[in-house]
Amino acid sequence: MNPDITPDLCPGQRGSMLLSVLFIILVLAALMAGLATLSSQSSQQLVYEVQALKARLAAESVLEKQVFALLNSIDADVVSEEDDMNGCSAYIVDPLNRAEAAGIKQVNVTAVGNCDSGQLTVIRNIEVEVIE
Repeated sequence: MNPDITPDLCPGQRGSMLLSVLFIILVLAALMAGLATLSSQSSQQLVYEVQALKARLAAESVLEKQVFALLNSIDADVVSEEDDMNGCSAYIVDPLNRAEAAGIKQVNVTAVGNCDSGQLTVIRNIEVEVIE
């Protein structure tokens, strides 16, 4: 092969491959940035859902205690002031909302569950009616 012979290249095409490679790298970098953002948002949503479930379960726990007490005696007072469960707190809203009509007693019970992780606070309210 003779080193003096160079392939026929058009002067206008020199460096076009470099521009193509730079464009592809730029597109891939933008795609990776988008995927990183999506992953971060997904993990934040998961943390929120876990905290919301813990708050709901804490509220259900104290609510079940109160409903059990009301089923034994419809005139029962608030059973527990506040329970602390694995970083979450729950309580029954006091006073209980009582009503009586035509000899039927009804008590509305509201339980509040609260989970606080420092950066995120989730509160869940659950309300039931107990009728004698």
